[in-house]
Amino acid sequence: MALPLETPRLILRRFRDEDLEPFLVYRNHPEVARYQSWQQWTREQGLDFLRDQQRVNPGDLGRWFQYAMELKDGGALAGDCGICLKIERPRTAEIGFSLSPCHQRQGLAFEAVSRIVEHAFRELGVVRIVATVIQGNDRSAALLGRVGLSHGLPERVWFKGQWAEELRFSLERSDWLLRPGAAAGA
Repeated sequence: MALPLETPRLILRRFRDEDLEPFLVYRNHPEVARYQSWQQWTREQGLDFLRDQQRVNPGDLGRWFQYAMELKDGGALAGDCGICLKIERPRTAEIGFSLSPCHQRQGLAFEAVSRIVEHAFRELGVVRIVATVIQGNDRSAALLGRVGLSHGLPERVWFKGQWAEELRFSLERSDWLLRPGAAAGA
């Protein structure tokens, strides 16, 4: 597996133990956690997560792999972008992302998600990408739309102790190949 992956401004790499402090800062920020499945990360949970990620590979069936998003300029950890090849849906991958508030609204998540989608379609044998977003997380939904994912009808889900609408997004490899520049090297 060819790691790291690169974008114009990011290195998408494995997590390292020294990522713990910045990881905890952004993952525990209320606005980052607001639309995610977690509420709070302890140091122990964070370290366990980082060490588990050091043993997982992109493309491991049924396991999430989180790419650490490192800025090429300065080396700061900006966030993470994950992928999970689904066991119950062959050749389908789910993606997700979290970004530190100080690195949001700069196009970094778009770069990372676009690169992960390209990697999944070109190198991991994926034919369909899916993602879910809790309604109200408008910026994440818009980002997925810019990457090329479209969404269907919302589904009602139990989320953090209450009912919420979950938007389900998807993109087929055949549709992705129609996007400008996608077919090069496919």
